[in-house]
Amino acid sequence: MRALPLGFFLLFAVNPPSFGQEADEKAIRKAVTFYASFDDEVKGDFGKGQLTFDTRTNHPTEKGQYVVEKGFPDKAFRIAKTKGIAGGALDAVDIIPKNGRIFVPAKGNLAYKNDGWAGSMSMWCNFNPDTMLKTGFCDPVQITQKGANNGALWFDFNDAKPRDLRHGAFPVIPDGKKGIGESDPNAPMVRVPKIGWKEGDWHHVVLTWENLDTGKDNAVTSLYIDGKLIGQVKGKAIAMGWDIEKAGIYTAISYIGLLDELALFDRALTLAEVVALQKKPGMLTSLKKKEGKKEPLPVKLPPRTGAAPAAPKFPFDAATAKRYQQDYAKWLGVPVVCTNDLGMMFVLIPPGTFVMGTPETEPGHKGAEYAEGPQHAVTLTQPFYLGKHELTVGQFAAFVETAKYTTDGEKNDGGNAHDAKAEWKHRPGTNWKKPGFAGPFELRNEQPVVHVSWTDANVFCKWLGSRSGSTAQVVYGLPTEAQWEWACRAGTATRYWWGDEEDMTGKVANVCDRTLKKAQPDWPRAAMPMDDGYAFVAPVGTYQANAFGLHDTIGNVWEFCSTHFGAYTKDAVTDPGDIDPKRGHAVRGGGWSNVAKDVRSGGRNADPPHFCHSNLGFRVRVTLPVVK
Repeated sequence: MRALPLGFFLLFAVNPPSFGQEADEKAIRKAVTFYASFDDEVKGDFGKGQLTFDTRTNHPTEKGQYVVEKGFPDKAFRIAKTKGIAGGALDAVDIIPKNGRIFVPAKGNLAYKNDGWAGSMSMWCNFNPDTMLKTGFCDPVQITQKGANNGALWFDFNDAKPRDLRHGAFPVIPDGKKGIGESDPNAPMVRVPKIGWKEGDWHHVVLTWENLDTGKDNAVTSLYIDGKLIGQVKGKAIAMGWDIEKAGIYTAISYIGLLDELALFDRALTLAEVVALQKKPGMLTSLKKKEGKKEPLPVKLPPRTGAAPAAPKFPFDAATAKRYQQDYAKWLGVPVVCTNDLGMMFVLIPPGTFVMGTPETEPGHKGAEYAEGPQHAVTLTQPFYLGKHELTVGQFAAFVETAKYTTDGEKNDGGNAHDAKAEWKHRPGTNWKKPGFAGPFELRNEQPVVHVSWTDANVFCKWLGSRSGSTAQVVYGLPTEAQWEWACRAGTATRYWWGDEEDMTGKVANVCDRTLKKAQPDWPRAAMPMDDGYAFVAPVGTYQANAFGLHDTIGNVWEFCSTHFGAYTKDAVTDPGDIDPKRGHAVRGGGWSNVAKDVRSGGRNADPPHFCHSNLGFRVRVTLPVVK
């Protein structure tokens, strides 16, 4: 049993920084050396060393020695989809026998130098330390070579009742010397008595350190909880003295509960940066895009052998959807995800048969005006690529600048937009550069472009096809309405791609919610009972992707389809196109201002070809050569 400390350094919590101290998000991302989102796998998404977790346990016969095995026990650790602070989370459901713990090697993933170094660790925790833990001590993170009291940085929960949260920064014990104990009044620790966390509540913990291994009495380590500085260890010479080849970043040691967004940095974060990470839990998600080689769009389809993988019978689950997508891509000889020369990412959507439309019993089902029924079987015979994200401001800006293009909104002195009371009408002067949102807003390149018409979208797609390096083998355009719904559902027959229940997490879609109501208190519509973090448009990719890997098919902005709107037939159809050429073009998915009934997988609407508004954008499709 690890002894309790009698002494510790404790500071009063410091208030978050003022607006004049806003953190630079790009600088925060640049400092990351290891990041695990735990959205899809028990694995790092980005790092400068090994990304996979291994397992260390006590040696069965040799005291003080360990056994390291590749991988981790899946009975103890799994991914909890949609339950994280930002997407999925690491769900630790059991302890590993023989004092086991999982880790990634510190080499490369930690900015360690034996002559002086700094760094930070950030993670989110969701558990009750007083009721859920099975052992006396629990370390959500411990960075060490030899042990907690012998060259280590950590925070833990001790065996008190109720438990304390503690941060330790223990120097390496020289050979032949006795180390300082945790009960020593001078122990390099910060202690937070009776932390009192509850299951269901997320808490953000950051450790920072400076001037380690300098040989001087100037080391400083800091503990932050939920964006506030709680305490520091300082005025000491603290040396880790590691053989970096043998050191590890250990996590979830004897932990039972959820962990998320584990990140290491190459410097000590500032208070403003700690607050920024706490305020925007998904800030580091874009780092996932940096892993691996970017595959280009295929110039032509390679020869194939054998029959194509059979499409699963609809409906099917997420695991089946991903497996079918991967198997089809392998058979076709193309990547699942590829990128064009503008940086647009595309996801392969395999062919298949599904039930299109919604039943009259579905909550939010709309009547004859919106023609969501009758439900009918639709077969899509050809694969296609679809934009992983909605088209962004930055991508559209590149087109406008190069093509010297003037949008319909600019020609018509604006499009439609809401005011603070949700009145919907034409707003002079609004356009893709001036969305006209009724609240504080900063236009950013990574947000979806709005105030673009169906005509604008098609001109953009033709421009893409004419760019240097493109090929006649692939054709850019908008998806048909049937392609859009098949891709959005990703095998599901439910109200939303994540299920039948409205989202309560704020992690899967940007819709009308409490965040919007805070920005516009007079907004009369009933908001969904959650906080998605954005009053208006959110950067693309902020929220969890569906099983095919598409972000924001529901919420953020409505998306134009290529085909004309109209009433469905009850008969089965194959590769449907226009329904009623006299009607407008179908728009799908709903957006930031819409409530639950408007953002369903089968919900639909239509707009004229030159119409634009502040909640309408598009997603690009790539048509491949016909596959026979």
